[in-house]
Amino acid sequence: MTAAKHSKTETTSAFARDISGFLNSGAIRHEEVVQVWPLLEEALPGVLENFYKGILATPYLAAKMGDKAKDTSGLVKAQTAHWKHIFTHEPDLEFESQAAKIGAAHVRIGLTGPWLMAAFGRLISDAIPQIVKANRLSPKRATRLLQAMVNRFFLDMILAQRAFEEGMMLNQKNAEEAEKNLSSLRNIADTVCEINELSMAMAILSRNSRDANQNSQAISAAAEELVRSIQEISQNSEEANREASATNEATREGLDRMAAVSGAIEEIASTSSLTSESLQELHEASGQIGEFLAVIESIANQTNLLALNATIEAARAGEAGKGFAVVAAEVKSLATQTAKATEDISRRIEALQAGMTTIQNAITSSHTAVGKGQDAMLAANTLMQSIGGQISTVTERITDISSILYQQKDTSQEIARSISQVAEMAHDNDDRLATMNRTLQSSNDSFSENASRWFSPDSTRSICEMAKIDHVLFKKRVVDTITGRGDWRANDVPNHHGCRLGKWYDSIQNAEIRAHSSFRAMEKPHQQVHELARKALQAHEANDMVNAFQILSELESASQAVISSLNAFSKALDGELASADKRGFARQAGDGKARVEGQNGARDLEVTDVSRTGIGLKGVTRSDVGKAMQIDYAGKRHIGEAVWSDGQSGGVRFLSSRED
Repeated sequence: MTAAKHSKTETTSAFARDISGFLNSGAIRHEEVVQVWPLLEEALPGVLENFYKGILATPYLAAKMGDKAKDTSGLVKAQTAHWKHIFTHEPDLEFESQAAKIGAAHVRIGLTGPWLMAAFGRLISDAIPQIVKANRLSPKRATRLLQAMVNRFFLDMILAQRAFEEGMMLNQKNAEEAEKNLSSLRNIADTVCEINELSMAMAILSRNSRDANQNSQAISAAAEELVRSIQEISQNSEEANREASATNEATREGLDRMAAVSGAIEEIASTSSLTSESLQELHEASGQIGEFLAVIESIANQTNLLALNATIEAARAGEAGKGFAVVAAEVKSLATQTAKATEDISRRIEALQAGMTTIQNAITSSHTAVGKGQDAMLAANTLMQSIGGQISTVTERITDISSILYQQKDTSQEIARSISQVAEMAHDNDDRLATMNRTLQSSNDSFSENASRWFSPDSTRSICEMAKIDHVLFKKRVVDTITGRGDWRANDVPNHHGCRLGKWYDSIQNAEIRAHSSFRAMEKPHQQVHELARKALQAHEANDMVNAFQILSELESASQAVISSLNAFSKALDGELASADKRGFARQAGDGKARVEGQNGARDLEVTDVSRTGIGLKGVTRSDVGKAMQIDYAGKRHIGEAVWSDGQSGGVRFLSSRED
């Protein structure tokens, strides 16, 4: 048959060639193998019908088949095409690819190796009678054809088994690696959650340290001002002490002087009394002089009267009385002068008496004033003595106060130094907190880098753990900004649908997962976290730090609810939701070129993307679709089949993979 002719570029693995050579111990020719196909083709519908009836009759196999057991027509068609190829073609890449498909299918449905062998045994057992029946008249030919059929069946079975084992080993390896990575990722997520619980406490401590620093600086400034005030008060107190001492001394001098004045007043009072007595005596003497003057005036009047009579008598005597008349005139003149002198003396005595009365009255008033002065001086002296005592007491107290102020000055200076040290310690604590925050951020960066290596976008459990890390770092970014160690604007905060957690949450379509209480429990607090983050940053931008920290506290509570829900959901994925954690394998960007061999020759094609189950390549054409390919990439050799192409690029599904 012409179908056996292939391009020289077709290839197969050394393993397939070695197995084929070992099985062909009877030197079965390809022509004999090709002769088996018409006999099998005629009997194959009945063989396959009986085969799938046996599968449906076996509960274990029926369960593995699932919904495909309801209609096996597609499977029968694929099986027929497969058997036709292996009995009409030399072992080549396509041959190996089709065998690998069988192994991959059994891996995919979770069938164990013994059942794979049993399936081949059932098919061989049902096919042998057809070969024997068709060659019953030629036992030798029948033997050769049976050998050829068994040879191809076993070659197909071995290649399928190898692909199955490789797939199982790869699945186990991937599962172990996934579990290991998940465990590492989970440990990192738990560690990130635990150590970043400190971020809120550090934020509050940082705020308190800054407040303490500012308050300490203010108190320190006030303390320094107090020290200066105390120094001034101390100086003023010392001056007051000196002035009080001087006042006390002046008071004592005043008391001494007042004592002297009091003595002088007493002397004045005594002298005044003596003067008053002398004036009284003088007044009495002037009275007596007045009496004497009255007598003298009376005598003068009588003398004048006698002189007048003498003159009259002398005039009568005539010439003889002229001498007597002269004497009488002289006497009269003397009497007149005496009367005048007496009158003048009398006036003077009256004036003297009036002056003495005035003096007496003045002395009396002075005596009264002196008495009052003595009383006032006595009261003043008593008051001055009291004031002196008070001033002495004040002086002593001022001295004590001055001493206390001097001590307080030293104490206040010590307090000021202590407060300054507190301020410095608060500043140092804030610096240490900043260092701790940088260390924490460095740790977070390191954890994030490790987490990205262990993160698998194919696993819901892995995404759940990464969501914890993302969420914690989201919260920390808000905390850092509010504590002055970041710069995130409120308008730049995405809503709860825009972060990785939100995108993942919205992408889950599995009804069992979406109905789970832990999954539903995270939506509301997650939304609150984003809303509160925006509000906290808005308050920070408005410099309303009290409100910002209050909102931050609410954000912390909502964040803990999110983490609690994620932990509960993670636990559910390990338990009752384990079967629901089946996601497609995510493709990642490719790097470099892959060596591709197939019916269209050997080529080096650029890799666009790669996953566990396939690879995207530039240069895969439409003529490659449906054909087998061997791909060497990143240290692995894959047997695959091109499944699509847009004429320039295409995708290849891996059927088997192994390390080079």
